[in-house]
Amino acid sequence: MIQSGTIKIKEDEFVELKDIIYKNSAISFADSKKYLLENRLTKRLQELNFNSFKDYIYYLKYNVKKNEEMEILLNLVTINETYFLRERGQMDYMVKTVIPELQAKGKRSIKIWSAACSSGEEPYSLAILLNEAGLFNKLNIEIMASDINTEVLNTAKSGVYRTVSFRGVPPNITSKYFTKDGFTYKLDPSIKSKIKFFQANLLSPVVGSKVGKVDIIFCRNVLIYFDVDAKKKVIDMFHRTLGMPGHMFLGHSETLNKINDSFTMKNFGGGIVYMK
Repeated sequence: MIQSGTIKIKEDEFVELKDIIYKNSAISFADSKKYLLENRLTKRLQELNFNSFKDYIYYLKYNVKKNEEMEILLNLVTINETYFLRERGQMDYMVKTVIPELQAKGKRSIKIWSAACSSGEEPYSLAILLNEAGLFNKLNIEIMASDINTEVLNTAKSGVYRTVSFRGVPPNITSKYFTKDGFTYKLDPSIKSKIKFFQANLLSPVVGSKVGKVDIIFCRNVLIYFDVDAKKKVIDMFHRTLGMPGHMFLGHSETLNKINDSFTMKNFGGGIVYMK
């Protein structure tokens, strides 16, 4: 009989499990994060009637449903903290400076990739600001958005959000693009239609070819969960995926120092952009 409470993970189990997670997502768990895996996965182990992480690891490695379980595992351990217009300075710079510069150079089609979009607030924010600037009427703009977590992608595709996603969002934006329905807000279908969502592991060897050449990449507050080797692989892939000129936006706490020297960094006051 499964006992209530947190199932404890032994040291050798922790080492093996975090290695499995790393190989499938590039997310690296420090030795001090054993409690985090225990807390996030205990309920799942209990649902499967497992008494130990040893049983769960065996299931992940050998059960006929191991691929489906890997998806569930990654959904449980990935962190998805986001909200509309987060770190807006970078978005405004894209809308007011980057795209007009590309347009001035003769570009008539712009492709943007939100590479770790979580529940969709980032790509939808980009679409809203682009719409406010009237750029959809002037250019052919394609926005692609991906995440490794299938659960948050389903939320993104639904376009339905709760109040927590709107902290700091001007009321005029909320009222213009969302319809309040009880405790939720439904995004305007015209903005929903601007985004193409798909599941992707940034360490996959085929992700770059799946996306194709892009002009702008947003990948913010994700690299902080990767080790140096994984960061290098992801940034190298971004560099290959970007056209010329290309622009990449990372989170404010992230840097390419000792990761990649192929980009030119520009501080525009409201943040940093990396240019190819």
